[in-house]
Amino acid sequence: MFYDIYMENLNKIIGNNLTYLRKKAGLTQLEFGEKFSYSDKTVSKWEQGDVVPSVEVLYDIAEFYGVSVDFILNVHNTDADFYSIVKKTPKFVSKLAIISMIVMLLLTIAITIHVAAYFDLRTWDPELNRWWCAYLWFIPTSFLLISFFSIKTFKSRKMMIAFISCFVWTILLAAYITFLYKGNYWFLFFVGVPIQAALILFRFIK
Repeated sequence: MFYDIYMENLNKIIGNNLTYLRKKAGLTQLEFGEKFSYSDKTVSKWEQGDVVPSVEVLYDIAEFYGVSVDFILNVHNTDADFYSIVKKTPKFVSKLAIISMIVMLLLTIAITIHVAAYFDLRTWDPELNRWWCAYLWFIPTSFLLISFFSIKTFKSRKMMIAFISCFVWTILLAAYITFLYKGNYWFLFFVGVPIQAALILFRFIK
């Protein structure tokens, strides 16, 4: 009897904390659910205290918001109580900063290649000086990197599909301009059509 009452209260505590954190993040139940591949109905049950997420899911949720699992399991009475515990810089913000730093590193490499080639007299021939194409390859490489991190960090299928789509089309463009610019090989872009279609269909897979 006591155990049932305790678990019921714990469910309510978890539900209230999940509701509070979600609203503070400015997310709807549907948006929050998509980040963890759950429906808005499941999120609603969590917040109402009808069911409790698994330990693994609670850990992922805590990491997403930048709080501890213990924070989600305990009562917090005021906004001040929340703000005293919630980290000012959530982990996903830190990961976003890491992604940005790596992208800047890739851009630095592209610039270095171009500058080094510019000062090489052998590349001054307009027909040979194609090193500026390094910038073209920087773009799809960045999208590929962000696609990988969007799965790990943001847990958003929509975001992942968008970045992979950008990667596919920009790498085709980079290949066309770098290697096939002298010929009429525009049909190369047909390769991206079935890939894009597959990505759109993947969006609807549960």
